[in-house]
Amino acid sequence: MNHPHDRKARWALPRLVRGLLAAGAVTAALLAATATASYAGISGYSVTGTGGAGLAVRTSPYDAGASAVAVLADGAGFTTECAVHGRDVYGNSVWHQISSPASGWISDYYTNTPGFNQYIPGEPECGGGPPTGSREDRAMAWARSVLGQAYTNGDLGDSNHAWDGWCDNFVGHAYGRAASGYATALTHYNSLNGRGMIHTTGTPPAGALVFFNGAAINGYAGHVMLSEGNGSYLTSAPTVRRVSLSWPGAPYLGWSYADPEWPGR
Repeated sequence: MNHPHDRKARWALPRLVRGLLAAGAVTAALLAATATASYAGISGYSVTGTGGAGLAVRTSPYDAGASAVAVLADGAGFTTECAVHGRDVYGNSVWHQISSPASGWISDYYTNTPGFNQYIPGEPECGGGPPTGSREDRAMAWARSVLGQAYTNGDLGDSNHAWDGWCDNFVGHAYGRAASGYATALTHYNSLNGRGMIHTTGTPPAGALVFFNGAAINGYAGHVMLSEGNGSYLTSAPTVRRVSLSWPGAPYLGWSYADPEWPGR
């Protein structure tokens, strides 16, 4: 689908008006849910801003490669049962699990719901769906969602910059931090190594931070990337890409789980 205008700016005032107009529909849906034994879902909102391409209803809110089960045209209404924070779509990570007119997941970015990157008032958190139980799974789901991208798009509120040369910032983003807190990947490695967290044997598990020593190719700042747990790795470069366990001219140092203080997405 074509790149849309920034929804946050484009829809700021119209969304406020639509939110006020739709408040009655939301209230009615919530009252109906209270009056009955089961949650009835929330209706009264529709798809917008796709430029005629339509909004894919997907099988997962986390995987950029998730298949589409239907496509909803601009203006199509839907009923949402719950929401989660999944993969980022132009700064909006909210995904709604809908039950009508198809069953699956839609990105909040392409809807006229009242808040940007927010659940609909009264909309519950979806329970039981992966990868809610693991910060490593959430980190990898996000990292896969930005494969092929060259810029951050201001994700997590930091400045919009190229990924190239910002490897420690990339792994920090995967774990929900706008900045990693370290000057370089090598500084990060030295900190984790001093805490006894570095492993030098075995295949790094999914979500592990994989470090390389300082070398001319990385300005002697070191390098870090994310393990997928199967012998492949995600790294920042001119674009975010999948690579093998190597970095030309920079020796491999070992791997660690992410800093315990990092909250995850």
